[in-house]
Amino acid sequence: MSEINEIKEAIKTAIQMEKDGYSFYKKAALQTSSEMGKSFFESLASDEQLHLDVFQKLFEDKVGELEWNNLVNSSKKYIDLPIFPKDLETLEGVNPDTDELDALRIGMDSEKEAIDYYNKIKEKVTSKDIKEIINEIIEQEKNHYIILEKEFDHLDKTGFWFEMDYLGSYTRGGD
Repeated sequence: MSEINEIKEAIKTAIQMEKDGYSFYKKAALQTSSEMGKSFFESLASDEQLHLDVFQKLFEDKVGELEWNNLVNSSKKYIDLPIFPKDLETLEGVNPDTDELDALRIGMDSEKEAIDYYNKIKEKVTSKDIKEIINEIIEQEKNHYIILEKEFDHLDKTGFWFEMDYLGSYTRGGD
């Protein structure tokens, strides 16, 4: 596979995973009764959108602005990645009464699967540049996992959500 094809495949996969992650976190926000929980999941959904901006910076010089825009704005799904659940209500063990801890656990599982998926892609790629880009993507997914894990642990122990302040540090929230 040529380097440009590897780049396009990596871009398409990254874009689709971010779109799927965005949809998952938006749905989780809608199904969470806690206002702090809604805010938390909305923040993760926003991060997925921000990841696309990062990917644009990483990839645009490789494929060009027009090609990037075509890839990111495609309404057609590239591939059906089994990473983020598509419908929270049909997941095994998940129903309209699923609590916030379950949603956090599903998010952690999904982020871990995304990390594993990107690591598998990285093994197949021959381009050093693409491997570096994929490493950056993996780091972003790891950060989401850590945030979800900390939120899960805190909520499980205290019954309260963290609240992210503007400096990016956590404070205990209500709900």
